[in-house]
Amino acid sequence: MRVAAVLCVLCLAGCNAYDDLPLLDIEAIEPPQIEPGGRLRIHGEGFPLGRQAVVSLHGALYRPGAPASPIEVHLPGKVQTETLIEAPIDAELMRSIGGRATFDGRLRLAFRASNDRRDVFAEQPALIDFLPDTSTQLRDDPDADELARPIDARHFGVTLSREESGTVGVLVDAVDPHSFAATQGVQPGDTLVGLDGVRLYSWRDFLPDPAQTESRVLVVRAGLTGVHTLRWPHAATERRADPLTFGVLLLLGLLLGWLSPIALCFGKGSSASISVGLTRLSLVLVFVAALFCTPALQWTTIWILILGLLAALYSLTARERDATRGFAFAVSSTLTVMLLARTASIESIVAVQEGAVLDWYVFRTPATTLAFASYLYALRELTAQGRLSASLFTSAAAVLGAALFLGGWEAAEPIAGILMLVAKAGAVLVGARFFRMSREVAIVVSGLALSLALLGVWVGTDALLPYWSALAAGSIGALMIRAVIPVVRRPSAPAVA
Repeated sequence: MRVAAVLCVLCLAGCNAYDDLPLLDIEAIEPPQIEPGGRLRIHGEGFPLGRQAVVSLHGALYRPGAPASPIEVHLPGKVQTETLIEAPIDAELMRSIGGRATFDGRLRLAFRASNDRRDVFAEQPALIDFLPDTSTQLRDDPDADELARPIDARHFGVTLSREESGTVGVLVDAVDPHSFAATQGVQPGDTLVGLDGVRLYSWRDFLPDPAQTESRVLVVRAGLTGVHTLRWPHAATERRADPLTFGVLLLLGLLLGWLSPIALCFGKGSSASISVGLTRLSLVLVFVAALFCTPALQWTTIWILILGLLAALYSLTARERDATRGFAFAVSSTLTVMLLARTASIESIVAVQEGAVLDWYVFRTPATTLAFASYLYALRELTAQGRLSASLFTSAAAVLGAALFLGGWEAAEPIAGILMLVAKAGAVLVGARFFRMSREVAIVVSGLALSLALLGVWVGTDALLPYWSALAAGSIGALMIRAVIPVVRRPSAPAVA
């Protein structure tokens, strides 16, 4: 009876030109994974025998190691029974979608009306995995595949099982205790089921989307319900520089920093009293504790508002514009880091900085090095002031600068993390006391940092200078040595009468 009704609609549809009619029912789509030569089976009701069906897939296609792309394909469907339609999946279709892929979108089943203007159809969400045939996978050379991968499971910090069961999920054999995966809580025995929209069937599938700076890893664990989503910023696990090259460039950076005219930017520190120093250290501890305990302070935008209020307070009490100028440079430096990190979350910025000792935003790109210099200039004038209002601004700015530029808090324990951030904020204050730069040079440095950050939105500036961290670390180290340790000078000999 249902089939007769559908056939009547198909015949009568030629008499008018209204919209398509959703009169079909789809109950199930199987199998969830399919190889070349297989058939996509659609179960439902009311399928007219003897008619040609059109099966359309439209949505997003996710492939290992490739950006997501839109897809719309049309397959011929053959009505087997009133409740079953089959659509063949041939090798040509698999080649057109790139072989291994996960489709996430909607499946549309339609029968064309006699006037060729209307469809009787049904739509349903579909999640289908297209897998290469087993013989192709067995012919692959695992060692060659592994050597050709720029970013894979090793960078995330896990060793995946080579056993393939044909079902979703890859077992984690081992976890590097010092890796990013370990800090995210991944354990041996866990199962990885998804990465950047791709459902994982094999260790070969664990290739992140290279067009993204952050991936999503889906993990399940025996005894725990649900699927857990882990963030994986790619910069947190990027390949480290060759040790020999890094060491040579570090020495070159030390030489350049020692001989550079930029050393003139460092001069005598101000003679602030011990009481002022203790006051600022206490305020730094207060701001750090607030950062750890107040969720709202995990956003750079809130810190900019706080610094603006404190700068205004100083300007009112001291009747000077130093704080206003310093606030402008601090905002410019903060925006530089936000553009490079593509986030306003301090927690996300710190997560990217986890790793090696020099994996800080000071050494990330030339833009961040220049932004750090601009940030020190923002604090320079006020560190010499003994007013409480100046101490409020400098202490808050030092805490934000430590989180943005010096790696934040890498310790797992809250107390250790607080103490570490306090020490780094103190280092920012000390560096600001010894740093000096003309306003004109500071404006150029700040503008150049912002320009490079804007360029980094479209072009990876770190890719242009992959060993910048070594040069920057060496130069800054030499400059700090020259600032703290005076250059040894030989006293002039007395004149001989």
